[in-house]
Amino acid sequence: MSTLNQEVINKIMNRAIEINKSTTLACRDFIIMKSNKFLDTLILRWNCIDIQDLDKPKQCFRYECFELDGSPKLCSIHYSNQEEANQFIWSLVSLYHQKFAIDHIYNYV
Repeated sequence: MSTLNQEVINKIMNRAIEINKSTTLACRDFIIMKSNKFLDTLILRWNCIDIQDLDKPKQCFRYECFELDGSPKLCSIHYSNQEEANQFIWSLVSLYHQKFAIDHIYNYV
């Protein structure tokens, strides 16, 4: 497993805090990842849970891209078919895991 510079972690996890504050969904399991599909990109993945219907909660993964220095990157994670989606998901390697965004100390960088 690769290691990340603490400054890069802080930049990306600060964004996780913003994401968490800006949604009514329950967001957790913020993970900074990399993929051999996007070699020059760090990927923040998190799980969103919509519990508006308690009998049928909806859960999905969200992704956001970052430069290797932790600054935002304008890219989109999308798949043209299920095989491509599976290849991407299986290629992900976890570099840093934060259960809840609020567990990270907000650091103005």
